Amino acid sequence: MLRFFARVKGKQGQFARNVLTLMTGTTIAQAIPLAAMPILTRLYEPEDFGVLALYMSVAAMISVVATARYELAVMLPEKNDDAASLVVLAISIAAVISFVLFILVLAFNEPIQGFFGVPAIGPWLYLLPVSVFVAGLWQSLNYWNNRAANFRRLAVSRMVQGGGMTSAQLGLSSMAGGGLILGYIVGQAVAASVFLSKKWGEDRAILHAVTLDKIRKNAKEYIKFPKYSCAGALLDNAAIQMPVLILSKFNTAHVVGVFSLMFRALNLPMSLISAALSQVLFQKLVGLHREAPERLFGFVLKVFIVLLMLMVPLVLVVWFLGPELFSFVFGEAWRDAGGYAAILIFAVAIRFAVSPLSMVLAMEHNVRMGTLWQCIYFVTIISTLYIFKGAELGTFILAFTVHEISLYFLYFCFILLGTKQHSFR
Repeated sequence: MLRFFARVKGKQGQFARNVLTLMTGTTIAQAIPLAAMPILTRLYEPEDFGVLALYMSVAAMISVVATARYELAVMLPEKNDDAASLVVLAISIAAVISFVLFILVLAFNEPIQGFFGVPAIGPWLYLLPVSVFVAGLWQSLNYWNNRAANFRRLAVSRMVQGGGMTSAQLGLSSMAGGGLILGYIVGQAVAASVFLSKKWGEDRAILHAVTLDKIRKNAKEYIKFPKYSCAGALLDNAAIQMPVLILSKFNTAHVVGVFSLMFRALNLPMSLISAALSQVLFQKLVGLHREAPERLFGFVLKVFIVLLMLMVPLVLVVWFLGPELFSFVFGEAWRDAGGYAAILIFAVAIRFAVSPLSMVLAMEHNVRMGTLWQCIYFVTIISTLYIFKGAELGTFILAFTVHEISLYFLYFCFILLGTKQHSFR
């Protein structure tokens, strides 16, 4: 795969080196929590994982719009001072939203507990504003470093996130489910601290040069992101979290915990690698779009095929050895989860092949098309999961998997169509 990327970039293989840097960091980042999972499943109950899954779902839904999506625009301006003004704008919006969220949690903690049907989440709702702000900070500085091709710093951030989260969850196991949630927040905080360390002196100097006039100018120039992408991203993320939310509403925390750990075990390695690819691909796609837009279609198609082929060995292993694998790694109590994983792995595979390429629809001229797909996905996932809300868990997972394969194939068609839209020319 790296040989293919190197040929695309040229003799120096800079693109391949960027991918390798981020993939090394994310591989280590995902290896740490994965290695700890067999210990965590013996320290915590399935119900604890269910509470964690619900907390992470709610935090993720709010965090995706905490910056009004202005962080996506950081890659686009030609001048660094314009990009820096977008970073400051995004972080400021995240601070305001986090403060408003804190007031809401103070006023409506009990009704929120009742809505989700999980009283155990109550005490931890007060930490949501912290999670949301730290996530907004990390997202903004993440794209700033991506713009500057600081892939080593990005890789280090991911590594310390995985290490910090896992260490805290292991150390706080006496707090039951609270240890998992606090560990998750620690991981967020230490990841953001990498971007805020003394090593980023040059970046800080640029950001300090930002003026209010520049912020206003760029907020207006890139208004399409909050105007179109924000609602679509919220719907998209809500749709992604919908299995956990619906299971929480209509099932026990035990069922939620089984589903969330199974999905995390399958999806965590793939999602982290996919995120690393997305970072590097976004830079490559923007460059191709400016310099040789006619090559975008072929490049995207080839990357999709390569990523899909990479998933074949994992699909075969989980399909044939799922129950044995889960019982050996996580304990005999998790054997049934391995059987469900044999179905769910197909959804993970199609997500892995398509998601990194979604950056095509993050380009300014494709934002509306991306929002359209997000709306379609939101409506169909809610409809599908609501219909099967009372079904046995295996049937619920099968319905979810069929939906994912169908909708992500449609997503890929949208992406290919987006490669044909050439706004620069």
